[in-house]
Amino acid sequence: MIHLANHHSHTNFSDGHATPEQFVNKALDNNLVTLGFSDHAPIPVEGLVGMKLEDLPSYSLVIDRLRNQTQEDLQIYKSLEVDYIPGIINVDSPHIQSAGLDYILGAVHYVGQFADGSFWSFESGQEHFERGLHEIYSGDIREAISRYYELIREMLNLHTPDIVAHLDRIKKLNGENRYFNEKEKWYRELVTETLETIAAKNVIMEINTKGVYKNETSDTYPSFWILEIANELGIATHLASDAHHPDDLQGAFDFGLKQLKKAGYKKTFIRLDNEWQDSALIGDRIFIF
Repeated sequence: MIHLANHHSHTNFSDGHATPEQFVNKALDNNLVTLGFSDHAPIPVEGLVGMKLEDLPSYSLVIDRLRNQTQEDLQIYKSLEVDYIPGIINVDSPHIQSAGLDYILGAVHYVGQFADGSFWSFESGQEHFERGLHEIYSGDIREAISRYYELIREMLNLHTPDIVAHLDRIKKLNGENRYFNEKEKWYRELVTETLETIAAKNVIMEINTKGVYKNETSDTYPSFWILEIANELGIATHLASDAHHPDDLQGAFDFGLKQLKKAGYKKTFIRLDNEWQDSALIGDRIFIF
């Protein structure tokens, strides 16, 4: 399958491994029609993943310059992936609202704090994950995951983003059901409640392929069964690779599009001409209406 847009990418302004210019060159080489930059937003807490606040104006200027240079061949959009951390940062934080963004991704990566005040993230490796699970949640994975989805729903209800990123990313370290089984009733109820909130808020749900091409998981974020429920609820989707290197701009898009079609989706969304537009999933390609 062919997909010619990516709305989620990270440059060396945050935790990516290439410059915005290198991403643009690769996008042009691959004949993309749309490229969205979405580096991690500045978080006013030391040690958390995000660009420096003082770099935000430069980020904006670089993207604006590249947009002007490539407007005839590639549409470039300016975004940020904004963490939701209650009382610390959300999509309505002043530095986010003043950044002149075209759209905003909302995400939860931090699910509780250690006794010393530092934050627990499921992105920081197995040892860190185990420590947080036991020290913050007394080893109760159900409680930890319940809090994760509670935070996503809280973000959606109180500080609504345009897109919810990698919905079930907390499964990243759950290979071979190490911590929980996605078929368990309690887990499916949590996910379904969260999907119902996404539908009620009319937010786009990202289909994130990073887990597949990085060999983190065997499925997209979110899992196929979640896509089926999302389709039944009428939740709009867009496909994104969460690229941290230009080579990953179309990573596992074939797989992601096949999963969408298999789940019953007839279309997905691409941002073109400053709005989200339907694109049809027909055969082995997408078609922009």
